[in-house]
Amino acid sequence: MPHKVALLIESSRGYGRDLQRGVAAYMRTHGPYSIYRHERSLGDAVPAWLETWEGDGVIARIESQELADFLAQTGVPVVDLRDKIRIAGVPSIETNDLSVAELACEHLLDRGIRSFAFCGFEGANYSRRRETSTVEYLANLGLPISVYNSPAGTMSDTAAIEAEGIVHQSELADWLLTLPKPTGLVACNDVRGAQVLGVCREIGIRVPDDLAVVGVDDDRLICELATPPMSSVATDAFRIGYMAAEMLSEMMQGTAPTELRHFVGATSVVGRESTDLLAIDDEDVASALRFIRDKAGEGISVDDVAAAVNMSRSTLDRRFARHTGKTVKAEITRVRVERIKQLLVDTDYSLPTIATMVGFSHVEYMSTMFKQHTGETPGQYRHLYQSFRTTHE
Repeated sequence: MPHKVALLIESSRGYGRDLQRGVAAYMRTHGPYSIYRHERSLGDAVPAWLETWEGDGVIARIESQELADFLAQTGVPVVDLRDKIRIAGVPSIETNDLSVAELACEHLLDRGIRSFAFCGFEGANYSRRRETSTVEYLANLGLPISVYNSPAGTMSDTAAIEAEGIVHQSELADWLLTLPKPTGLVACNDVRGAQVLGVCREIGIRVPDDLAVVGVDDDRLICELATPPMSSVATDAFRIGYMAAEMLSEMMQGTAPTELRHFVGATSVVGRESTDLLAIDDEDVASALRFIRDKAGEGISVDDVAAAVNMSRSTLDRRFARHTGKTVKAEITRVRVERIKQLLVDTDYSLPTIATMVGFSHVEYMSTMFKQHTGETPGQYRHLYQSFRTTHE
């Protein structure tokens, strides 16, 4: 008989969905298993069906004491993927928050940022860990950081704590206005980062010119609905889910875990417009960069950029190269290529449609330029990415 495994993992967040994909990847190759799951959010109560369920193991994100107490008395092996409430003998696997801090800070440092901020949620343990790691990492570099956490009151549920951040937006706005320009802000997760970006729009803080924002978890829905789209640290939830299934399999066969706490490093920063800057002190060059970012998809030329900043082409080219290390033309091309990549990955638009959207009169011109700068045709790039996504989902 196949093992019966319950998954108590939220499907409402990208992180939880990636955990489940990792579990599925392990079970496809090491099964058979009978999986019991339902759509749930992070803080949901113990499901009624679990109270009479007779299974062999559980993989859970243990958010509440109620769920922790229930699982502790079931007698079946349990692997926890939240590391919030400890249960005797139950192993946990979570993201290594020092790796998150390192990736986020280095991403901002690479863009010339030397003033930093951290924004989190009071009462959320993952936020506290990421704050501590970020502060310590920057302290070792001799760099200052300003910290703000919205109050949680008496709440302990993560979703409620995060929602409370919306209630305290005026306090958040007051803090954001005290930050020097430019500042690089590390948000404790994508939810918090999106809240920060929303407040910035309301009070006129320019992103990324005044404030560059990095979230955590790379939840594509949250990041790409943000304005501007938000850069984020990609955690390796897929690997965590795979490891959890592997560990549970061993436990169901009678092998006790040798260690109870495991941490998996984040993988990279997925860069988007919220950190698409170079922190420079030449306002004319900064204006040129903003113009290129906003208008590159309209087929602009170097002359168009020079006219927009009221500067001769030769002067603009000289000052632009001094501060950015590249030509105006090269930056226009880079922005157009990145826009093409995004449209190839996130839409099913035809190549002629994409060419029109990024300012090319003929798809052949776009394809030639794209291959010169990526080594692949647009069609090859789309196919390779879709193959990668299929493999990892």
